[in-house]
Amino acid sequence: MKERIVISSDHAGFDLKCHLKPFIEGLGYEVEDIGTFNKEPVDYPEYTFNAAQKVVSGQCSMGIVFCGTGQGDAMVANKVPGIRAALCWNEFTARMSRAHNNANMLVLGGWVTGYKVAEGIVRVWLATRFEGGRHERRIGQIGEIEKQMRLSRGKIYDITQTISPGMLSWPGEEIVAFNKVEYEGVSSLTHFVLSAHTGTHVDAQTHIISGGKGTDQLDLEQLTGLARVCHLQGGHSIDRTLLSNRSLDGVSRLLLRTSNSALLETAIFNKDYVSLTEDAAEYLVEKGIKFLALDYLSVDKFDTCMYPVHRILLNAGVVIVESVNLSSVPASDYEMLCLPLKLEGCDGAPARVILRTL
Repeated sequence: MKERIVISSDHAGFDLKCHLKPFIEGLGYEVEDIGTFNKEPVDYPEYTFNAAQKVVSGQCSMGIVFCGTGQGDAMVANKVPGIRAALCWNEFTARMSRAHNNANMLVLGGWVTGYKVAEGIVRVWLATRFEGGRHERRIGQIGEIEKQMRLSRGKIYDITQTISPGMLSWPGEEIVAFNKVEYEGVSSLTHFVLSAHTGTHVDAQTHIISGGKGTDQLDLEQLTGLARVCHLQGGHSIDRTLLSNRSLDGVSRLLLRTSNSALLETAIFNKDYVSLTEDAAEYLVEKGIKFLALDYLSVDKFDTCMYPVHRILLNAGVVIVESVNLSSVPASDYEMLCLPLKLEGCDGAPARVILRTL
């Protein structure tokens, strides 16, 4: 089975990529070209990132990427954990990048590298094997730096409401209560009464849709990852027009901070909270939102019986999280972790939700 190599370029590296593709295949490799496929101007980060993902996922053993000078591609590729991208300009740098640095991506500049020179670089780079030894220790140190950066970066915001006796709840629901008992050798064992929709909680499809999925069937991919916090000011409703003024391109997880945040601080229910309109829900589905959080007890307005906003979002597979505390969270992008209790077939579940700055 042939070793598989991924290649990509922007418009500036397109010609060099096209020249080298059959050359690489002639060396006995299977080549996966993921674009671009013409000389129309494009943004190189997208293509380089996708190529790097192919390498770290194991779909391809190595990658070769092309842009104008190679510098931009090198910067992008080396942002991806597990990638060791080398910008090479002659056969010596190509050989050293493999023998000493175990590079798994080669970067070439289409504006600054001639065809024959590029052929020599690629031939040497692909033929050279990592020497290991003392270099293995140094590669390990690079990996440790990646781990430390992932673990140490960013401020954490806990946007979960604290569950407490008598806390804010939906009218008609049983009031949250704790009952602490003592046993011999046990200082305290707490029994509590609460709804599946108490405090910060996730709504599952079965909450509104008969036969829908329960909280134990939620997709964890939707509950973790990059998320955007937006601040929305004024009014008692969030409509399509208000949302369309926000940049949501590429966003799949959205948290909305409104004047509701102040209402969460009291146990007195306020029926005039900020909610979403049906056209806002439809707009979010159109934009590809898969996770929506709001800073009060419901995304629907209070005086509704069919819960149309819930219905639109849940039918589209959107995860709804209500009563997040965003009062101290700036508008920005974050890494998000939302972990609801795994309750079999349940229509909702309290969740711990945290954000970490990038």
